[in-house]
Order: sequence, then C-alpha cells, then structure tokens
Amino acid sequence: MPISFPLKALIVGLFFIVYGGIVSPAVYAAGSTASEQCYLFSKVNSKDNVFIKYYSLSLDNPYLADKQSVYLQQRIEDGVTENEEALYWLGRYNIEQAEGREEVDTEFFIDQLESVAQRSGEAWMEAEVQFLDALTLMEHREYALAQIKLESVKLSAEHLGYQLLLARSLKWLANIDVERSNYNEALDKYQEAYEIFSSRSDNQQLARLLSNISSVYINMEEWKTASQYSQRAFERYGRSGINNAYIEAILHINAGVIDKYLGNELQRKFHVDKAVSLSAKTRSIRIKTIALVNLSAYYLDKGDEPAAMNAAEKCLAMARRYGGRNGINVANCHESLSEAFYSSKRIERALYYANLSLSVYEANQIQHRIIYLYELLAKIYESADDYQKALYYYKKYSEIGKSYLFDIRRKELFDIQERYDTHVKEKEIQLLKAENALTNSRLAEKKASENMLKLGTALIIILLYWLYRRYSMLNKDKQVLEQSNAQLVTQSNRDPLTTLHNRRYLEYWLKTMPAAEYRNGGLVVVIDIDYFKRFNDEYGHSVGDEVLVEMAKRLKSVVRQQDVVVRWGGEEFIMVLACRESESERVLKRIQQQITDADFVLSCGKYSVTVSMGGIFTASAEQLSREWVSLLIAADRALYQVKASGRNGYRFSTSSTAT
Repeated sequence: MPISFPLKALIVGLFFIVYGGIVSPAVYAAGSTASEQCYLFSKVNSKDNVFIKYYSLSLDNPYLADKQSVYLQQRIEDGVTENEEALYWLGRYNIEQAEGREEVDTEFFIDQLESVAQRSGEAWMEAEVQFLDALTLMEHREYALAQIKLESVKLSAEHLGYQLLLARSLKWLANIDVERSNYNEALDKYQEAYEIFSSRSDNQQLARLLSNISSVYINMEEWKTASQYSQRAFERYGRSGINNAYIEAILHINAGVIDKYLGNELQRKFHVDKAVSLSAKTRSIRIKTIALVNLSAYYLDKGDEPAAMNAAEKCLAMARRYGGRNGINVANCHESLSEAFYSSKRIERALYYANLSLSVYEANQIQHRIIYLYELLAKIYESADDYQKALYYYKKYSEIGKSYLFDIRRKELFDIQERYDTHVKEKEIQLLKAENALTNSRLAEKKASENMLKLGTALIIILLYWLYRRYSMLNKDKQVLEQSNAQLVTQSNRDPLTTLHNRRYLEYWLKTMPAAEYRNGGLVVVIDIDYFKRFNDEYGHSVGDEVLVEMAKRLKSVVRQQDVVVRWGGEEFIMVLACRESESERVLKRIQQQITDADFVLSCGKYSVTVSMGGIFTASAEQLSREWVSLLIAADRALYQVKASGRNGYRFSTSSTAT
C-alpha cells in the first residue's frame, strides 16, 4: 500500500540519532478522545460512565485524573462490574506512568488488570494486559519478545473489532521496525494506524504518530521534512487539550534534535531544557536518559565540556540503576561519555567508553548506532595520529552505511581518505627531511674518512632510491584513489540494478533542470508495480529483479531527452515529463499501454504486469523545483486512490498542498 503522508519511497536510511529516536515506549499508548472508547462503550453501556471518563482523563490530563482515584477506589470496594474495574486499573497505570512516582510499582496495576481478566474471561482485557507487557519489554529494549506479544495483540484486536487497540499495536510494531531500520515496513504500518486514528479525529494518538514519523526523517537527516512533522505533532498536541509531561517531553526531544541540525540554537536550548524538566516528571528511564544525552550533546556543541560530562555521568548513573537487562540505555550514556572525553582530548577514556557502547550495539544488532560508533572511533584514532586504525574504522563506517544514504557516506569516506593520504605524505616528507638532515650531519663529521664518505654516499643513494620508490608508490595510490572516487561518484547517480537514475540524481536535476524545456509545464508521475510482492514470494527475488529491469526498459522507451525517469525505491518509479496540461492524460495512457500491451518475458514464463499511477501537472519549472515535495506527495496520494479502487490505472491530483 503506498504511503501518502510521508512517501515510503523517500526511505533510504541513515544512522539513528539517539537524541531523538522513536516515541519511547514507557507510556501506555491508548487514545484520549471519546472515539477511543467506541469499543469500550459497549462494555459499560454508557459514554457517560464515570470509569470511562476516568480512563480518558488519565490519558489527557493524568494529574487531574489522579484526584479522582481515591473516590473511584472506594467505588471499587463497594462493588462495580469487572469491566469498570479493568478501566480503573488501566487509568491508574496511565497516571503513574506520567507522574513517575518511584514509590509506586506500575507492575502492580498490570497484575490487578490481569487478575480481573482471568476472573471475567474478557478477551479485550487479556489483550490489554499483553499490550502493557509488550510496552514494558520495549522500555527495556527487548524488541524480539515485544514483537511476539504485539503480533498477538494485533490478531486479538482484529478478531474483536477493537480498532484503536489494533492501531496502537500497529504503531508499536512500526516502532520496532524503525529500531531495526526497516523503514518501508514501518511506514506501511504507520499508514494503517494513521488512517484509523484520523478517521476518529484522535488528536492525542495523531500527535504521537506524527512525532514517530518525524523521528524517521531525523534518522534519514531529512531535517526540513522532520521539522514539518514535528510542528504538526505540536499542533495536534495543543489541539487535543491534553496535559501529559511524557508526551510533551518526547515532542521537545525531537524538536531539539531538528533545531540542532537546522542551526536554530536558541530554539534548540529551549527544547532541550524543556525535555529535561518534563522527563524528570515521568517514570520512563529511557526518556530520561535520552533527554540527558541530548543535554550533553548541547553542551559539547557549545564547548562546555564539564557540563557535558556532568550530564553524561548523570545519565550513566540512572541507566546503571534502572536501565534494563540488555544494557542499551547504559550504552547510550557510555556513548555520550566517549564524546565528552574525545572533546577534552582524553583519548584512552574516549576509546574505552566507545568500545563499551559498540559491544552492546553489536550484540543487539542496532545498526544505526554501530555506524555512528565506527565514525566516532575513526575520529578518536585520527586525533591520536593512529591513521591506520582511523582509516580502518572509516572504511567500516562507509561499508556498513551503504544502505543509509550511500552517496553521503561514501563522499565522506572519499574526503577522509584524501585527508588521510595528504597527511601521510606530509608525515613522510617531514620524516625524510629529518633523515636527510641527520645523514648530512654525519657525513660532515666523518668527511675526513674516505671510507666513511663512500659508505655515506652509498647510504644516501639507497635512501634517495627508497624515497623515489616511496613517492612513486604514493602518487600511484593517489591516482588509483582518484579514479576510484570518480567511478563511485558516477555510480552513486545510478540505480545499479535498472541503470536508471536514482534519487540523488533527481535532487541535482531539480536544481539544474532545463527551464526552457518546461516553459509549458510538466507532469510528475508516481508509478507503483501492482502485486510486485507476489513475484518475490512465489518465484524468488531474482525474478522480481527481472520485472524491475524490464519495467525500467519500457519506461525509458517512452521518455525524451529532456524527460527524467528514476527508480525511487523498491517497486516504485518517478517520472518528470515536459508537456502541456492538455496532453497529460494522453501521456499517462501511453505509459500504461507501453507496460500492459505486451507480457513481460521472464525466466519463469510470460506474465502480464500492470501498474498504478498517480500524476499531477505543474505549470512551470520554477513551481516544479519550489514545490517538489508537495507535488510528489499529491501525486502519491492520487496513486493510493488508484490502489484503493482496484489498481491497474491512473489518476490525476488536482492539488499539490500536503495536509
């Protein structure tokens, strides 16, 4: 299913930034509006039931809800239905998660809910217990076990028709996908959850989900897009009228990271301070440690190393005490300490903490953090003049990061290798100068001795020959590296499977497009191969690759020199064609006929392949460049409508405004 609110095709991956991350799993993720309780209304037979109101209030304003707890506890003791009692324990759980009182054990509330579920046999209660258990596992980064429980919750919610529980389980399954860098899968689940929340105008859940999406773009360093979703999350939060420190802390953490990379330092400081103060009011150790890591990073950027070290040490003390079994929270704090020691040029301590973090990330297969640690270790070794190890880690950083914005990571490696090569040559020259000076001094001292003079001459000849060979080798290595760099830069503009241009090329083209060719307007088309997954599942990925290659050939056959066709990702393609608005429909028909008129001849036989297309017309090259993102989103939304109406067709969008 195509993604309409962030295009799934934008997912190219990048290392995960620990200061932001996905929405932390400490708060129970039930919705806050009355619509959240649609399924539960039938359990208490009234929208005005006091326990339903208490449950909703515990999500919107846990501090106000807490004032009703004593009264409702007395009601429980006097006798209520099991469904009402279950809602009470869910509300208590929500309140304590937001208030973070250490003397209160939230496991007690889960146990009470489980006890009610066992007495009543109510399937919805059992599903909620499993959901809370999964969130506890998420808090301790036990993703494999959490996924098993969430899949079970999802099946139960589908069976019960409990739509909001279904959406919540989808959202958290997507969060696990993000942790594992499976961005396409994550955004598919976010899309499904978004539609459920949106259909019920659930502003609280939409705020959280928009924050999740913002985090995905943070991972990819798409800062402007991340900022847009962060702002929308704040708008939804304000619109819902909720007062929940935990949710607000998450929004400020993401906003602080985005402001760092957009250069908004005053706003960044505001968000960092707000996140720290709000996180202190919550129960989640994970959100507290992330806020402190974020604070440490801010002080490092400002050059205040003592303050950065203090924040990192507070983070470590908290994580060691409460951080969970697999050590990831502790590793995050070790990473901050390593950065602080590196900044203060205490190399041994920096290496010690960096390696501690790396071992935990590797044991838990946290790819994005592993990539970042490789880069950090390379910088530490480079600062210690250990260029061999520095280059080793820069290469690992590049190799493992190929799936995370390959072109950016590779370019960084090129720059590093050039700096390394230059630095080595400078060291060689300094060494040779020193050796020459030493040799000349010795020859001057022993000039009276003919034998020593001959010996010295021989040594000089040997040394000069060695110098000549050394310089020749360095120049040869430099030429090979330059040739390799040029080849890789060229390759980075092409998709290696289909040989079509890729996203990097399109971004460059949008800045340098031939405006005269588009003076009458242009057509942006998003194309998605229908049922492509079946080829991979039934015949193997090699056959799926054959479909993609043949599709690329057919798309290239209908474009002109000034047109652009790009493989955007997976089975999705983008075309930008110069044409008049009156010609748009004829162009789309021609593309569809080129694909569907003849079967695809594959190694497993002949097969009919169809596509779904969404298009939008733009009046000028200036509009195409200026409003590219909104045009692309509008075209993708039109494609989604084709998918929803049965596939194998096309549809035009009449608006380029993203909502």
